[in-house]
Amino acid sequence: MLESYGGWLEALNYEKSNARYSLTRVKRFASWLVDHGIQGMEQVSKEDIALFFDELEQWVSPRTGECLSVHSLKAYQKELRRFGRYLLESGQGSLAVEITIKPITGTISREEIFSPEQIQRMYEACADDAFGLRDRAMLSVYYGCGLRRNEGAGLRLEDVTLSQGMLYVRKAKNYRERYVPMSARVISDLREYLLGGRPQLQNTLSGDHFFLSYAGKPLGGQSLGNRFTQLKKCAGIESPGSLHSLRHSIATHLLHRGMALEQIARFLGHRSLESTQIYTHLVRQ
Repeated sequence: MLESYGGWLEALNYEKSNARYSLTRVKRFASWLVDHGIQGMEQVSKEDIALFFDELEQWVSPRTGECLSVHSLKAYQKELRRFGRYLLESGQGSLAVEITIKPITGTISREEIFSPEQIQRMYEACADDAFGLRDRAMLSVYYGCGLRRNEGAGLRLEDVTLSQGMLYVRKAKNYRERYVPMSARVISDLREYLLGGRPQLQNTLSGDHFFLSYAGKPLGGQSLGNRFTQLKKCAGIESPGSLHSLRHSIATHLLHRGMALEQIARFLGHRSLESTQIYTHLVRQ
């Protein structure tokens, strides 16, 4: 049956690579049926289909260590429906794939996105002293590099390589370490803080932590969030956006400027492209 299905796909002028992936998905489904004691398509129930997709959603790839993305699950859904069409047209039965793939969870409102003008106002609101240099570095780390709150709070001095223009994120979500490229502006802001701001704040309590408080202690994520709220107020910005909104903002701005979704996903350290697609509706607006 599977061989004839492959021939059916070729007869419909499917590209060989697409036909190969299609056949692989159907083979996986057929193997699952055998493992569950289901011998023929006429025995497949709606509950069986639902169980297959439930297990598929929880499956973890041994190569990547990640679950299948929503896009991949929809590809399985589409393929099994195509296979059902083949069964019907070839007189070998039928296969009703009445399953709904869960949509992408998590939405971001427009109020959580700062405009480029608001970002510039926050930069201009930074003072010229050590604390102002630290604030500019904070904006550059969270907006210019798109880091999550705890990722920025976990930065160490050795993580910032100005000569190579790279930022090493060691405390990333899901333990996925990554390197983030820095723009010329980010490099300049971090250099000024490291040479002119941080030395005025550091003491025996500082260690190698990148962000320091007025007392020289490491700044945690909550403290950085509070400082950002104060900076936003100084800039006269009343929108409800938080420190994490800087990450949402840079992603939206890059997408609006034409950067590919795949590049933005790597930049943000997303596990799957679906996590990045939540920004597309903001760009359309």
